[in-house]
Amino acid sequence: MKTLALTFSLLSCLFLVSFNADASPPTRIQFARGASGATWSGVIKDGNKKFKLNLARGQSLKVGGGDIYTWSVVAQNGDALGCDGGDYCVPDGEIPSLPYSGDYVISTDYRMSGCATCPSSRTRHVTVFFEAR
Repeated sequence: MKTLALTFSLLSCLFLVSFNADASPPTRIQFARGASGATWSGVIKDGNKKFKLNLARGQSLKVGGGDIYTWSVVAQNGDALGCDGGDYCVPDGEIPSLPYSGDYVISTDYRMSGCATCPSSRTRHVTVFFEAR
């Protein structure tokens, strides 16, 4: 009986670990001293990737790259920001003036295939640029 309970406990822990393995924290992006932009290249899974940038109130923010489908921003206080009054931005869209200073989480979404009828993949190599002025 104890063996069965121990086995069940171990399997439950393994399930929770594998379930949370995809919930990775946002990737921190830091601009070089004096720079107004940075680029990230890497592999994304399941069509999205989150980044964290420390930005100042009043700065504009632009996110782009040929691989991005849409992007959105959440401020430290939970406020969601998008472009042109919407809740998301298209590639190379811009948020003209950030309302707060601090960390912002940028969620980026990608198409995982080259066309509507093409097979999709779980992973994809992408390049993203961030610009803040």
